[in-house]
Amino acid sequence: MIYAILMIALLLTVVSAVRARTITLRAVPAYRALQETIGATVESGRSVHVSLGSSALLDESALTAVASAELLYQAAARASGGDLPVTASLSDPVTLSLAQDRLRRAYLLRNRLDAFKPTLARWYPSGTSSLALAAGAGATLLDEESGLALLCGRFGAELALIAETAIRYDRSLLPHSSQIEGQAVAYAASATPLLAEELFVSAAYLEPTPLHIGGAAAQDALRYLVVIALILLAALAFIGVSL
Repeated sequence: MIYAILMIALLLTVVSAVRARTITLRAVPAYRALQETIGATVESGRSVHVSLGSSALLDESALTAVASAELLYQAAARASGGDLPVTASLSDPVTLSLAQDRLRRAYLLRNRLDAFKPTLARWYPSGTSSLALAAGAGATLLDEESGLALLCGRFGAELALIAETAIRYDRSLLPHSSQIEGQAVAYAASATPLLAEELFVSAAYLEPTPLHIGGAAAQDALRYLVVIALILLAALAFIGVSL
């Protein structure tokens, strides 16, 4: 069954990639706001801070960690031309090397590798609800003159501490969390939060190559197929038909 789903996803991705020029992706306000905010932040002489939360490569949040690192790269690629460096924070030591690599790639893309330092990605004591990370990210917003706090990954209720710092000191905030507690805070704290699976299609909106667009379109198609299947199974169960 799993292999069948993977084959369907691959087929949908290939077909969508071939027809990418005719595909219009659904609107995601957060990505439109992100591009506008990064531009305004760089023009104002401030930096961008991206926090991956407690997303970790070696546990159940591995996909979230990879997707968050991709969004870090996309944001850094746009902001690395500014006067102040792009910084990142996280609480998983293994994921630290991934964040450093994504920052390095972003600076290399802008031919500014001389401005990259591994210490731009900061590790704070680990934990799924790390108050140390929240305190460190909040301090970075102030110490590094960050104009934007992009929070993407696994956050719990501690996201409220970072959001409170950003709002109190007039920093732009674009939050996301893969946990229900953090997502609730993100939804309340920002007018344009990233919602749920929107994190996994950042490349399609920020670097729209045919393959990225095809992948995003395939995810949407699979989502509709799953919803239809659930409705059909519920209807069959209601009328007493067993499979």
